[in-house]
Amino acid sequence: MQTDKKGTWIVRILSLFFAILLFYNANSTSLNDDDMKFSELSATAEKVPVNVTYNQDKYFISGYDQTVTVELKSSNKILLDKESNAETRSFSIVMDLTKYSEGTHEVPLQIVGLPSAIKGTIKPNKLAVTVEKKKSNKFPVEAAIDSKIFAKGFEIEKAVIEPENVTLSGGEETIKHVSKVIAGISDQTNISSDFSQKVKLYAINEKGEPLNVKIEPESVRVDVNVKAPTKRVKVNPVQAGKMPQGISDYTFSMKQDKVDITGPKEILDEISTIDLKIDTSNIRETTSSSYIVVVPKEVKVEPDTVLVTVIPKNSSTKTTSENKDKSTSSSKSDKLSLNVSSKNK
Repeated sequence: MQTDKKGTWIVRILSLFFAILLFYNANSTSLNDDDMKFSELSATAEKVPVNVTYNQDKYFISGYDQTVTVELKSSNKILLDKESNAETRSFSIVMDLTKYSEGTHEVPLQIVGLPSAIKGTIKPNKLAVTVEKKKSNKFPVEAAIDSKIFAKGFEIEKAVIEPENVTLSGGEETIKHVSKVIAGISDQTNISSDFSQKVKLYAINEKGEPLNVKIEPESVRVDVNVKAPTKRVKVNPVQAGKMPQGISDYTFSMKQDKVDITGPKEILDEISTIDLKIDTSNIRETTSSSYIVVVPKEVKVEPDTVLVTVIPKNSSTKTTSENKDKSTSSSKSDKLSLNVSSKNK
């Protein structure tokens, strides 16, 4: 009798244990499902490049968006962060045009290399693209330098482009409409000296509208020579230093008495003539020498030296001449008196 009671209690205890176990498992599964739903995370990969597969020797493609947005979902946050980061992601977006001919098409995009633990949705999932027969030609590059970049009075003298010619590739019809390939410079200010700059190229049609073509190389080096304001002025020799004994004056003779000065406009406007100081301290006889034309440090002068012939006037020569003139005058006066006296007689 006691044995039966003991067995009954064991059955009851085991039944209670299994009931608790079943309850726990049922609720645990429900909780896990809710946790899974709650822990699914999302991230956005922006500006993902579109890799296009096509026959590059035969066709040229244009008109499509080169990047797309990809929405990512996963319960693995570490993996999600990795794939949403442009520097660490392993997936790529592909647009396959190998089966498409000339014309404009809507082409579906594909995600390649995305880990299985992540779901990805491309937005948009299709792109419109134009496929044209490819044409390539060489074109000379022209410099387009905005005059507003130069300081007041300065202007471009010449621009040297390296390389001078580039290759354009594009749709056959587009290449027909290329008018110029331009290297434009407009991002400088207050330029007053020569400079060099690497410039990105663009092709335009006759209306000045940019064309969708591939340019090789994409940029060129432009060396710009700047021309400063120039003005021609007269050089005026001026006696300087001591006057040697016996010299009363000097005469200056110049074959070239004008020079060209170059520099900032505001300085040139203040210069009408240039005084050339001739130190005569040791000049006692006629001599010819080259003298440096002195100008402000901001100004260049061409030529920077001029040849001056200095002719001294001897003071004794002047006195002798004056005495001779007086003697001649006196002689004439005496002769005139004699003539008058003779007539009176």
